[in-house]
Amino acid sequence: MDSALTNINKAVALDPNNSEYQWLREKLSRQSRVIEIQSDKQNALETMDLKFPPVSKVDRVSIKDLSEKDFHERYVKTHRPVILLDLVQTITSTPWNLDFVKKIAGSKRVMLKKQVPLSAEWACLEDSRTSTVEEFIDSVTEGETDDYLFDWSLPLHCPELSSTLTVPSYFADNYLCQTSQGSLYRDSWPSLFVAPAGAVSQLHIDAFASSFWMALMEGEKRWTFFPPSDTALLYPRYIHSMDPVFSVNLQEPDLQSHPLLALTHPSQCVLKPGELLYVPNGSAHFVENLTTSLAISSNHVDEANYTQVCEELHINGLVDPRAAELLQQLHSPKFRRRKTDSESLKS
Repeated sequence: MDSALTNINKAVALDPNNSEYQWLREKLSRQSRVIEIQSDKQNALETMDLKFPPVSKVDRVSIKDLSEKDFHERYVKTHRPVILLDLVQTITSTPWNLDFVKKIAGSKRVMLKKQVPLSAEWACLEDSRTSTVEEFIDSVTEGETDDYLFDWSLPLHCPELSSTLTVPSYFADNYLCQTSQGSLYRDSWPSLFVAPAGAVSQLHIDAFASSFWMALMEGEKRWTFFPPSDTALLYPRYIHSMDPVFSVNLQEPDLQSHPLLALTHPSQCVLKPGELLYVPNGSAHFVENLTTSLAISSNHVDEANYTQVCEELHINGLVDPRAAELLQQLHSPKFRRRKTDSESLKS
C-alpha cells in the first residue's frame, strides 16, 4: 500500500490535471486509512475474549409519538436507524401485495440479482438473468428461485406503480428530487424489492453518503447495522469504486479471521409488514429476507447529509461527468442557502 500511494502521488505530481489519477489516489488513501485504523485497534484485542459483541435493538416508534423535528433530532442527526410505525399507510393509495404488483407491472422485463459469495461487487450481488415481473413473482411464490429483484426504479421503469405512491412527509424534502430533469439519481427512486425467503444482501453501505428509507408491504426482513465509526472494523476493501466491499460474512462470523469484529457495535431489528425503516448515511448493514418479501425504498439527501454527499460526488465526479453535474447543481445558491439557514437555526 505504501508503494502504491508513493507511485500514485508521483503520477499526480507529473500530471496534476489527470482526474483519473486523482480518483485513484483517493481510493488508495481510503484503503490506507482503513489499514491504519485496524493497526491501531489491534492492541485492544490482546486482552479480549474474541466473540461477536452484544446486539442492541433498533427503536420502534409510532409517528403519533414522534414529530418530524424529533425524528431529525433523535435519529437523523445521531446516525441511528429507527423503525417508524403508522406511516406506511400514508404511502400507497392502493394496498400493495405481490398480486397487485404483478397485475400492474407483470409484463415488464427486469434484471434479477443473485448472491455470489466473496464477490467483488457491492453487497455481493451480481446480475443473474432477465425475467418478466410476472414470471419472477410466480417463481418466488412457488419456491423455485433464489434470485432477487433489487432496487428496481419505478419512475424509470414502471411509472404506473410509481404513480400510486406518496413519499412520506418525513422524507419529502429530498434534494435529489429537486434537481433538473435527467439529472443523476433524480428518477432512480422509489424502487421495488421482491425477494424469496433466504435471499440476502451482504454487508454494504449505500452509495454517495445517501441515507434511505424502506417501507415493507409483505414479509419480514432482518437487518443488522453498524455505525459509521465501525466501518474499518468490518474489513472493507475499495475495489471498483468508493463503495466498499466487506470481507466479513455475518451469516457465519469468523473472529479468528476477522478479530476486529469483536470491537463493533451492532444493532438489529426485524422489519414487519406495514413498518418503515430509516437507515442513516454511512451505516453498514446486512439484510436477510426471513420470508418472501415485497418492499419499496428511496435514497435521500437533505441538509443532514448534504456536506458528506457533496464530498462523495466531488470524488465520483472525477471519473463520472453526471456526478460532477449533480454536484454543480447541489452547490447552487438554492441548496447552499438551505444548508446555511439550517445551521443558523441550530445555533
